[in-house]
Amino acid sequence: MNVREKPIWKFKVDAQQTSSTRSVAEARGKQIIIDEPIQRGGTDHGPMPVEYVFVGLAGCTHVVSNKLAEANGIKFKDMDINIAVTMDSHGTRLIKPIDVPFPSVLITIRADYEGPREGALKVKEMLRDYCAVSKMLQESGTEVVESWVLNGEAL
Repeated sequence: MNVREKPIWKFKVDAQQTSSTRSVAEARGKQIIIDEPIQRGGTDHGPMPVEYVFVGLAGCTHVVSNKLAEANGIKFKDMDINIAVTMDSHGTRLIKPIDVPFPSVLITIRADYEGPREGALKVKEMLRDYCAVSKMLQESGTEVVESWVLNGEAL
């Protein structure tokens, strides 16, 4: 089945508090637990809210990279994504409001691909403009740096 997506569409996420640090959210019928670590008063039954942002960044990076790969005549055989985040927690700790909670993010993408090198380089150049989560972070003032290793070659 070929799905035709609309360029602008809506979706929803619902969440309920189960304690002062824990929520259970639902998206498309899938339940997600959001919690804080024990040292922050949570029960550690799920990732912290801020960690979900970067789980989303990893997923968006993976999906959009593969779409771009197909559009540029290559195929990723495998891909590993590692994300290192610097967070200014002055806001979440109620010390003072801040403008940029995540000053910098380093995404390391290691991938093996088949096809022309030019296609892989095009994916590398285009990703930051097409991944919605990366774009959201960039527009909020976060410095998003991508470090690529393609077929063993650091770029």
